[in-house]
Amino acid sequence: MTAPVLEVTDLAVHFPGRTGAPVRAVDGVSFAVAPGETLGLVGESGCGKSTVSNAVVGLVPPTRGSLRVMGTEMTGATRATKHDIRARVQMVFQDPVTSLNPRMSVGAAVGEPLLVRGLASGAALRARVSELLEEVGLRPEHAQRYPHQFSGGQRQRIVIARALALRPDLLVCDEPVSALDVSVRAQILNLLVELQQRRGMASLFVSHDLAVVRHVCDRVAVMYLGRLVELAPRDALFATPRHPYTRALLAAVPEPDPVAQRAKPRVPLAGEIPSPSNPPPGCTFHTRCPFATERCRQEVPAWRPLGESMVACHHAETLA
Repeated sequence: MTAPVLEVTDLAVHFPGRTGAPVRAVDGVSFAVAPGETLGLVGESGCGKSTVSNAVVGLVPPTRGSLRVMGTEMTGATRATKHDIRARVQMVFQDPVTSLNPRMSVGAAVGEPLLVRGLASGAALRARVSELLEEVGLRPEHAQRYPHQFSGGQRQRIVIARALALRPDLLVCDEPVSALDVSVRAQILNLLVELQQRRGMASLFVSHDLAVVRHVCDRVAVMYLGRLVELAPRDALFATPRHPYTRALLAAVPEPDPVAQRAKPRVPLAGEIPSPSNPPPGCTFHTRCPFATERCRQEVPAWRPLGESMVACHHAETLA
């Protein structure tokens, strides 16, 4: 078997809370991303998706757990090791406006990783920047312009070009199209898919948009209140969701066909998401789950295989 590009084991990220209890943004997440694979990470706002992606690229320190990139353990690694490995993991953020320095030209922004790492300078740097811009659908002369002179979609192309400069093995995309107009979202998504296939990169794709995830991802991991509740191949997850929360997410996606929309099963969810600083005992989803029993309120469900999926639900077999 090919070694995973990214291997996350029992990852937890806790933040200090106002009431004294820690905010358990991520609380025991495990998954792996294979070379060339796109793993989607989905869930409602506040479930911990972005915290996972930030931990993977080193923007927030893990409270516990293991993060291995290309077989190298990042948790507790030396500064030199982190410096070497982080070149192989790059990130595309949600908002291209705040991702770019308005005082830096496009050429300076795209070429900065190469310059800082000492990989190119002078004419060689300018040539490499031109290649990167052309690779994402821009022109070499755009290097002389500034971010405010571009549209949102063009700015996201610039951010992608900068992320590709160091030839990463893993691209972490945190809601890369949610801040863009609907008219350009498909263009950016198709660009990301094309670049990944051409370069053979792996990708961790964070999104709340299940239609987008279905278009670009090979497998999908579903998060709720800092934990994974289901992980499955894309087609299996959309055809036969095993967890009640996954069913609710899929049922909430609108269908363009009114007949198909009326035929979709309804999965009611009661109440609001509990606070991550005071999660409920047992299964954290039991406060909103229509199938919850006394066992769900007391016992944390085991993470176990079911068909093609991994699922954390006491009643997954019955529901299936």
